[in-house]
Amino acid sequence: MRSFRHALTTQIAALGLLVFVATGAATGPSFAQAPPQRDLRNGWEVHRELVVSPQAHAEAPKYFPSFFEYHDMVMFHPTVGYYASGRVDFVDHYRTYPVVLAPLFGHMVAEQIFAMWNGMRRAGTLSERDRFTIAEFGPGDGALAEAILDYLVRRAAEDAAWRTFADQVLYVCYDRSPSLNKVQQERNARFGKRFEARVADATNMTATIAKGSLKGVVLSNELPDAFSVHKTILSADGTAEVAFVVPALPAETWRTVQPLLSATAAQAIEADDKAIEDRFLGGQREGAVYLSKASFVALLEHLRSAPTYEATANAMQFRELYAPATTVPIVAEHLGRYAEMYAGVLARDARGLVTYVNPGAERFIRDAAQVLSAGYMLTIDYGGNFEEMLNQHSYPRFRTYGPASRNRANLAPNQVDTFAPYVGPTLNDFTTDANFTLLAAEGELVGLKAIYYGAQRALQAGTSVSLDTVPSARENEGNAAEFQSWATSFAGPSVYKMLLQQKTGTDPAYRFAGQHPESLGLGTTTLDPAQRSRADQIAARLKAQAAVLKVSK
Repeated sequence: MRSFRHALTTQIAALGLLVFVATGAATGPSFAQAPPQRDLRNGWEVHRELVVSPQAHAEAPKYFPSFFEYHDMVMFHPTVGYYASGRVDFVDHYRTYPVVLAPLFGHMVAEQIFAMWNGMRRAGTLSERDRFTIAEFGPGDGALAEAILDYLVRRAAEDAAWRTFADQVLYVCYDRSPSLNKVQQERNARFGKRFEARVADATNMTATIAKGSLKGVVLSNELPDAFSVHKTILSADGTAEVAFVVPALPAETWRTVQPLLSATAAQAIEADDKAIEDRFLGGQREGAVYLSKASFVALLEHLRSAPTYEATANAMQFRELYAPATTVPIVAEHLGRYAEMYAGVLARDARGLVTYVNPGAERFIRDAAQVLSAGYMLTIDYGGNFEEMLNQHSYPRFRTYGPASRNRANLAPNQVDTFAPYVGPTLNDFTTDANFTLLAAEGELVGLKAIYYGAQRALQAGTSVSLDTVPSARENEGNAAEFQSWATSFAGPSVYKMLLQQKTGTDPAYRFAGQHPESLGLGTTTLDPAQRSRADQIAARLKAQAAVLKVSK
């Protein structure tokens, strides 16, 4: 379900380009304590750090959203979030391969799924009475579903095997947004009982889908990059800190906004502001109005229909406060679970780094394994393996795309704003490159074996689909040149990858037709003796931070 980032992402990756824009226009309030001099490979990703006393760290979660909570709210809040608000436009704002290579991208996926179905029938793990479910998570406006089902219906009219396949298929679009569910249903209503749109959270599938109830394929295109993430600093010695977000309104903006609120709402915001200044700023009155996580959400909810909404969102100022990773247990536990991987990367360089922990992606994999009794998981996204994700810092792994970011006066259309998470909250799309090593590693723990990882272009392998001819619909729309450009990009080197995982026991004879698999880096990292010693120390520290939580429980 994710946005068009192809042209920029690919361009940056190819050039090894670092482009970022400072937000000098927003000076914001001053803080008494200066941020530490951190030695980080990508320290420019730390945004206007607020340093508080160690005693205040424990109180941070009470007052401020974690970066994860901030991310989740601005993207998925049921009324003001980017996806639920009606501001998202899947044609104008975004371009994805299923759209720009429509309908042929969907045809490739359909043929790959047909091969999986055929294998399961031969293996006996799918009987003629079973339903074969294509469960697409994060389906956006349902365009990929439409292309796949159109192709299935056409092939069923020509071929007996495809007809049998079509008779068993149920295509379900799962999305946490009811408004997008409606769009998906309207778009694909003509497929009748073969299609459904249901509300479900990809990071909590088992809340709505019974364990072991599905045979088929769990499909996603540009979804893990959309999950909310924890922004995390890993120091060279293995000390880990997690980001909290401190929102504020400039005094002049507050004077404009206050009359639009009820007296009760305004008083609650001012009370939170005073509490924050007392607890975190030593009682200093800075002039700006600081927002707790409750005030931040309430303010946007109160203003969602006001003509000043976008202006208020764009005027907001933000700081980051970093607290020990143990403040957010899920982060410390993740770092402890994969301590050796992180340690191997950190040990190669004497500097630390800013990285992003994606618990939703891990939960997505674990839940898919639970709801699948037999079948496959096909994940298509941009990203790389573990070392690529942590070692490559020529551009930010977390990025913002969208009209508010593009239209900033000081930001050219082809530039990346490293501070963009805080530009126009709820007005833009967020994305984080997918770490395919962690997706595969989580799968191995729960019975999902990685059987192929490589460039997205492998989807074409073993299919009858050709990208050499422009589809007539694209020709008629005058988009032939655009299609050809994208087709060339699809066939070349790319940061877009696919990961195919198989549920244990599904079909031992199945082989994916794609060639040139890429390394997931699941093996032991090669380190010299000094690096190995340093890695052992770092891993021990990361595990110790996780162990603290187990003891406290």
